[in-house]
Amino acid sequence: ESITKKVIIAVVLMLIMFSFTEGDYTPDARQLQLDSIAEFPDSIVPRLSFFSSHDNIIAFSGVGIDYADNERIGGLREGEILTFNSTLDPSISASFDVYEDSVSQAWDSVITTAFVSLLLATMGLLFSRDAYKMVIHPIEKMKFTVQQLSENPLLHLEKIKNRNSSESNETDMLEQAITKMAALLRVGFGSAGAEIIAKNLSDMGELNPMIPGVRVNAIFGFCDIRDFTFATEGLQQDVMLFVNKIAEITHRHVVDSGGHPNKNIGDAFLLVWKLKSGKNTNSSGDLQRTLFDSSLKCMQKVIEDVRNVGNLGSFLKEKKSDISPPWA
Repeated sequence: ESITKKVIIAVVLMLIMFSFTEGDYTPDARQLQLDSIAEFPDSIVPRLSFFSSHDNIIAFSGVGIDYADNERIGGLREGEILTFNSTLDPSISASFDVYEDSVSQAWDSVITTAFVSLLLATMGLLFSRDAYKMVIHPIEKMKFTVQQLSENPLLHLEKIKNRNSSESNETDMLEQAITKMAALLRVGFGSAGAEIIAKNLSDMGELNPMIPGVRVNAIFGFCDIRDFTFATEGLQQDVMLFVNKIAEITHRHVVDSGGHPNKNIGDAFLLVWKLKSGKNTNSSGDLQRTLFDSSLKCMQKVIEDVRNVGNLGSFLKEKKSDISPPWA
């Protein structure tokens, strides 16, 4: 749409410019005066009027007059001499010095050429900018996104803001699709499957989940909601709200401590803190005490928040009458 508007504006500007430099197609008064002389050859009035109204006459012949300014004619080029012949009597002719008109037309041509060249250059730059903004830049961004995912599949990509339907295009939809697929891969494989995603993306091939795994050292945490069966019976359809409240607390503290919620299995959560591995680390993860401490503190905070969170306590109080005695 923006390109169409630019093309329309460019065409309108060119038409306006050409209208200013367009030649005059009205009948020339000099031709009419020559015809008047030929129509009344015995009258001196048309001849006097003709010579008095034009000071650039360099030659005239007919009706007994044969005039030529050879000095001025010699200083002019062929294109700077304009000759008229009477349509009634071809023997009557007059030549004019149109040097100034030729200079004016030349300047008009120069200005028109410069304007058209500038307009084409500007439109070319605008088209290039639109092509880069709408096509090239989104493709480069998608390529960079895939490269980032191949290096770190657990990378949290910046979400693309949803635009209005009138402003969105195919490249925006592709960017959003890649971001959503990356989020689904991150949720589906988790930190344990990060190596599988990285190798498949780096090879630019089809997804092969049977790639040989690599031994990793990690801290695993397991959270389980006790007596979940009684909670389900008591809360009925509201059990999902109850589980989501606990999941929000658990996931928030795990991410803040440097870990990853790896898997949710109904009422249980598998949490992972991946330890660094390499030539300089041993089987115990080189005793990375900071991560060990943060994981332990995370579990303590989860337990404390679940016990003390206000909205969870009020939620249980509201539903307490419907909950069976073993859970209450």
